[in-house]
Amino acid sequence: MENRQRYKAFISYSHHDRQAAEWLHRALERYRAPPRLSARNGASIAGGLKPIFRDRDELSAAADLGETIRDALDRSDALIVLCSPTAATSRWVDQEVAYFLQDRGPGAVLCVITPSTPADAPLDAVMPPALRAALPEDVEPLAVDLRPDADGKRLARLKIAARLLDVSLDQLVQRDARRRLRVMAAFTGLAAVVTVGMGAMTVATLKSRQIAREQRDETEALVAYMLGDLREQLEPVGRLDVLDGVSAKVLAYYAKDRSDRLDDKALAQRAKAQTLLGTIREQRADYAGAEDAFRQAAATTHALVERDPTNGDRIFDEAQNVYWLGYMGWRSGDLASAERGFRDYAALADKLVKLDPNRPEWRMEVAYAATNLGTLYFEQERMEEALAAFRRSLAEKRAALARAPQDKARIADVANTQAWIADTLGRLGRVRESYDERAAATALVNAAAAKDPGDKRLAAKAVGTEMALARLELDLGRPARARALSDVALRKVRELAALDPTNARWGEFQVVTLLDRVDIACWSDDLAEARASHKEAVASLAKLHGGDVKAWRSDLEGRLALQEIMLARRAGDAALERRLAQDLLAVMDKVPGSRELQAERMTLAAAAQLAAGQASRTIATLAPKLPSLASSGRDVLARAYLAAGQRNQAEKIVRELKKHGYAHPGFLAFWADSPVGGISGREAIK
Repeated sequence: MENRQRYKAFISYSHHDRQAAEWLHRALERYRAPPRLSARNGASIAGGLKPIFRDRDELSAAADLGETIRDALDRSDALIVLCSPTAATSRWVDQEVAYFLQDRGPGAVLCVITPSTPADAPLDAVMPPALRAALPEDVEPLAVDLRPDADGKRLARLKIAARLLDVSLDQLVQRDARRRLRVMAAFTGLAAVVTVGMGAMTVATLKSRQIAREQRDETEALVAYMLGDLREQLEPVGRLDVLDGVSAKVLAYYAKDRSDRLDDKALAQRAKAQTLLGTIREQRADYAGAEDAFRQAAATTHALVERDPTNGDRIFDEAQNVYWLGYMGWRSGDLASAERGFRDYAALADKLVKLDPNRPEWRMEVAYAATNLGTLYFEQERMEEALAAFRRSLAEKRAALARAPQDKARIADVANTQAWIADTLGRLGRVRESYDERAAATALVNAAAAKDPGDKRLAAKAVGTEMALARLELDLGRPARARALSDVALRKVRELAALDPTNARWGEFQVVTLLDRVDIACWSDDLAEARASHKEAVASLAKLHGGDVKAWRSDLEGRLALQEIMLARRAGDAALERRLAQDLLAVMDKVPGSRELQAERMTLAAAAQLAAGQASRTIATLAPKLPSLASSGRDVLARAYLAAGQRNQAEKIVRELKKHGYAHPGFLAFWADSPVGGISGREAIK
């Protein structure tokens, strides 16, 4: 009968990673499993994570593993591999992994990337060859990342513990948070006891003050942990309830003293807790409560800045709260308040840069502030101001990228801002310039994605830029190039959707790509493919939204309906075209639209009105918005003017579209056969 003790895990590591292995061994064996918690299979976890096997001595120079190592591997439930560049080339680590995998599958192996591993090193580059060979193609094992900018030590220990104990991560995170809150409460209580005892005697008072200071420092450290590391650990797993409890505990702790008795450090911590509370309330759609928390935090940070106006860290904290107040104004529809807040935020960002022009994170605040103003101007249809703001932001972000050319966050920043510039130029009718910005963004993101094919978020961004570029290729009259880009985008997005069918964002990308294919096929005179893609898009969207009427969107369901109208028109069925247009208008009357999609909804309604024979309504809808209409909307307005007999107005719009390179096949086909103001035939669009 087998009665030898089993190990919870075997730690395999190279000599270079000994320090990380020693820390991990201590951290796991000292971990106390939460009481009254069982594994998923119902088994008890009362024994915690003891014992963990770690070979404390250099392996001998023998040709293979020693008997002790093989025996320990046989009796280990899991294998933890410390992955690093040296581990990937270590013969002993590879042999240990290969031996373990003889009887167990890769699912029993847990990879832990060491803190010293370079930030740009992907997992497959630091895994032992035996493990890489055992994995199915394009599959990575469960991995924990000890690097500072990744999981960090606290979250890494919880992730490993959850795997070894066979419990969910969020259970351990919540229990760990509660445990730390209890520790903080204990420290607070001890500080109170010490404070009472301080009046006993003079000598004791001096000693008690020292103890009180020490306890206060401990408590402040716990508060800093809760507002920093713990928050970073809990937000990714969506534990807003625990974060809410964290902020409430911190505020309760500081409420025990009057504000005039708190030092600046304590006031700053309290403000951070109020900011945290505001972000939680905002995510829960409690906008009034969120604004109240941000106002309290802003009042405190403003007072701290007035005390020390050259303290950059205090100015930075105030800037964050000022931003949040502007954002809350935007959420509530008070755009004037939002603009004031965003302008104040920009002024504080400029102040930070004047204090220290060489701090990259402060220069990025200037870029973010400009982007905020740009998006606000864009929504207000102040396109020239939006364009100027986005270009200011892009200059700062390009400078940041030049300092760190491999930084994916900086690459995304530049690409996102170029996308905003492209959209703004598009709303100004400047199609060629819009294309140039989109092409630059696409090249940047595709290059980054090619260097790191395992980053699926970057892959999704690359798909998004290619989809937008394909639409612009069609607007510039290049359907073949549009089709090629669309084919690539659809292949990539289907691969993403297959990886995670529950990812709604990737499902939406697939629908949009299919919608683009409908347009491209239709204007490439392939109506059979257009109808097939339309049918597939209908099915994909039904699956995505599940028939939820509340989910109706002008850029998805509305665009599908408009394409059905277009297909009826291309088939020469005028009666069906008009009926479908009237049906679409009836749906739009019943379904409210979101503020974010107002422009798309307006253009959709105008196109449906024109198809329904209501040219005067189309003119009333679009004419006031002409300076900020995308090229397709300007085309619709020009057709409405022509239908209403206002040829001079139509001619003016057509000439302007032609000037900026708009050559959508539908635009060319319509105006080639529609004489306008003395321009007839294909002369109108040369």
